[in-house]
Amino acid sequence: MASRPGHASPARVDQKLAPTISSLSSWPAGLQRPLDWAVGRRYELVALVLYAFVLVARAPWVLVLGRFWAEEATVHLAYAWNHSFLDALTAPQFGYCNLVANVAAIIASRVPLESAPRFTTALALLVQLIPAAMILFTSIPALSTPLRKVGALLLLLVAPANPDVYLNSINSQSVLCSAAGIILISEPGGRADRCGKWVVLGVAGLSGVAITFLAPLFWVQWWLERRRDRLTQALVLSACALLQFVFISRGIAHEQRHLRFSSTALVGAAYGKFIAMPLMPTRPANLQLAQLRQNAEETGALPGWVWFATAAGCAAFLLVCWRSGNRAAMLLAAATLWVALLSLCGSRDATSDLNLLAHITSAHRYYYAPQCFFLLALLASLGPRTSLPPALRVFGALWLGAALLVGMVNFACGPLEWPSIFSGPAWSSQVEQWRKDPSKPLAVWPAGWQFSLPSKP
Repeated sequence: MASRPGHASPARVDQKLAPTISSLSSWPAGLQRPLDWAVGRRYELVALVLYAFVLVARAPWVLVLGRFWAEEATVHLAYAWNHSFLDALTAPQFGYCNLVANVAAIIASRVPLESAPRFTTALALLVQLIPAAMILFTSIPALSTPLRKVGALLLLLVAPANPDVYLNSINSQSVLCSAAGIILISEPGGRADRCGKWVVLGVAGLSGVAITFLAPLFWVQWWLERRRDRLTQALVLSACALLQFVFISRGIAHEQRHLRFSSTALVGAAYGKFIAMPLMPTRPANLQLAQLRQNAEETGALPGWVWFATAAGCAAFLLVCWRSGNRAAMLLAAATLWVALLSLCGSRDATSDLNLLAHITSAHRYYYAPQCFFLLALLASLGPRTSLPPALRVFGALWLGAALLVGMVNFACGPLEWPSIFSGPAWSSQVEQWRKDPSKPLAVWPAGWQFSLPSKP
């Protein structure tokens, strides 16, 4: 692991911690090194705990009471309930492999049903800490100071699509995609750092398709750096991409998946996810986007000002990243556009042009990672060592500052503004009724979703 820039020198830290280190010297040799690491990384560990606390405190009932989210139960749990461990682990639901959701479903099917959603939610919480851990414990030149790392953590929290990926294993793939993007711009570290990144990339690549879209950018990084560890990262992600390609090809052949492009849906989604939602309070943004979607469904077109605003915003974003001369910013900008485009074209809504218009108002999970890349690219562009002209630096700072301020307000108000995501049927009462009558379906979140489970002998 690389040293933490911006902290006290090793000599001063050792002097302050001398009594603590001395008291730990009697520990067994096998524990001494982890303890030394924990003492040296105490600020990062505290920041990670605070990050977890903020996530849980936002809606503690989700973790304490537990909740299944949509296909997390109706598809993955229902399949794991009736199949063997190996079948449930490798099942390609919806035409691709989602390892995290499969593992969560296996755990849920093998613990008391009353407690099952607590385990899946806890697993999703652990996954949601991975991007934060990558920012805190890896060396990222674009985030070289503690203040910039804190800013990056806040951006992960307030990315506008955050309610859709909040503590559910079915959408953990989007969180892992953001972690892969952070690995893309990080520097190599020690053995633990390298192995940890390989594991994250492997799990991410086996948990969703969007992550594998980053493989070409990892090859670009390897070509520019010519480092063995970057080559390994590119190979790991490419192997996962090949496996997911096989699953997707079968899904397309069996009409489980579709590929479709709609310029109207793309522009509407880009405006909604990268301009309106980051810069407007949730309720006005949702009302405006609902009107745009309705207009598009009725006329087949968007107003001219939406096209202009989207084109201008995209051009300004790319200009800021390019003129900064920061490689991390340019890579993240490319990841933003590439992942957002392919996610829209290959989404489950790609059955028709009309269904793709849903991306104007919903389908937020597809855009969590691109939004993180977008915000982090702006942050990287504003670094002290970039070559960004003063006018563009002010513009980028205002854009990022507004997105951060609005995002924090929207994050805090999320449980009120998104009641369908943060509330639903009580799982304990559902299980109690099911115990009395196993033919009765179990209701899950969001309201209106339900599924049936046979009783186990």
